[in-house]
Amino acid sequence: MPEKNSKFDTRLDQRNHKRKKNNILNILIGIVILLIIIVTVNIVTGDDEKESANTSTTNSEQEENTENESTEQEKEQESEEVVGNSTESIDSTSSNEETTSETEENESTDTEENEAGTVTTEPSNDNNVESVVIDSGWAPIGTEQSGNHVSSYDSNSVDWDEKVKALAYAANLDTSNMYVKFLGNGGSPQKSIGTVTSKDGSEIYRISIEWIDGEGWKPTKKEKLKTLE
Repeated sequence: MPEKNSKFDTRLDQRNHKRKKNNILNILIGIVILLIIIVTVNIVTGDDEKESANTSTTNSEQEENTENESTEQEKEQESEEVVGNSTESIDSTSSNEETTSETEENESTDTEENEAGTVTTEPSNDNNVESVVIDSGWAPIGTEQSGNHVSSYDSNSVDWDEKVKALAYAANLDTSNMYVKFLGNGGSPQKSIGTVTSKDGSEIYRISIEWIDGEGWKPTKKEKLKTLE
């Protein structure tokens, strides 16, 4: 009996020992598997974080590049607008200056050329003078007088009559449609000045004439008056 019990106990101990080994082995296997899982999870998670970080960095760089490009484009547009506005301002100023200059020239002197000569019209400092006309095509009207010329202001004299014809010629009026309001000395013995009007009073002129020996009286200046002095 004692031997049988001893054998039984030995077998029982062996079984318990194998069972303990199996349990320890199972525990170790479980630990190994758990470590593998942890390592795998860490690797996957690390890769995801790296990809996320790379993606975030890439997006940030793209956004920064986009912002820089946008800023550069805005600066270029602003620069172009400034240059455009400056150019337009310069062009506008030049155009205004040219227009003003042309206007002033037109206001100061108006010159016309025709077959007879050049007609120059200019303003006057006299408030009663609308314009001053000088025509290089004016010619002496001719004369019946001979010898040494003596200017006469006798209304019945030939010289007076020729003065009136010279005034009518410059005024572009017929002597029958003209009143002589004044005729007197023009600053020297061979110069005269006269004021004439059309009979309806719509045209009033003050005309300067001078004597040309052998050719008669020649108009030198015509002033168009606003009112009869």
